[in-house]
Amino acid sequence: MLIRRLKKAAAISRRPTAVKDIAVFLSCGRWADAARTVRAVARRPDLGAEKVVSRKYRYLYICIPKVASRSIIAALRGADPDAEIIYDRSVADICARRPEVRDYYSFAFIRHPFDRALSLYAETRFFQERFAGEHRRLKASRQQHYTNTFPGLGEIDSFDDYCRWLNTPYGSDAFADRHFLSQHAQLGLADGGRPDFIGRLENIGEDWPAVAARLGMPSELSMLNTMAGWQPADPQAVETARREMKAHLTEQNRELLRIRYRADLELYHSVARMG
Repeated sequence: MLIRRLKKAAAISRRPTAVKDIAVFLSCGRWADAARTVRAVARRPDLGAEKVVSRKYRYLYICIPKVASRSIIAALRGADPDAEIIYDRSVADICARRPEVRDYYSFAFIRHPFDRALSLYAETRFFQERFAGEHRRLKASRQQHYTNTFPGLGEIDSFDDYCRWLNTPYGSDAFADRHFLSQHAQLGLADGGRPDFIGRLENIGEDWPAVAARLGMPSELSMLNTMAGWQPADPQAVETARREMKAHLTEQNRELLRIRYRADLELYHSVARMG
């Protein structure tokens, strides 16, 4: 009875792939896969990455995960210890609850989508064994979370697989975790516009001082969480590892990432032209 209802619902559901998959898993007795997919169906785009609001400097910082967010938040809190970090709220939610924030200077930093995808894959899969202690446990925990949450992600064995998975329904923005959710989707203000300033990670040496000068606050920025916990920790080992990871960015994978993050690429290049 349940299977028949699920198959019938697939015809009218906005997420027919998931509904059909649940029906198949139940019919095969794959209970864990069915439960995982049920949880996935309930997910919505994760817009709750941290935001930082400062009354002193009158700004709203919109954090994009995997884009030097730990470093930027540390610099902002260093300049204003009373700056508030808001968790699990979209920009629209914050502006609705605190209308004064709409008049604050809003800014964010983005990263080339190819490098951002590589960074997340490397952290949780490719390089996980090269971290030590708490850092290794943290990254293993994140990987386990993804495996338990997103159908198909547990079967990924390579960056090729990951790029293909990102182009499946379960890797789309409809289900996405904040770490692989498109960057442009996380930037929308309450009125549908963009932040006042969008910087690029690749140009942070110039873009961050410009933000600090606009706000009238110190411009010191220490890059944190850059291979934190890496073993061995010497710079040469880190650089070698980065080159190894770059080798996974084949032309086929570039094309898959172009398809998945087309809007992010357009945003990135438009920001670069404006800079």
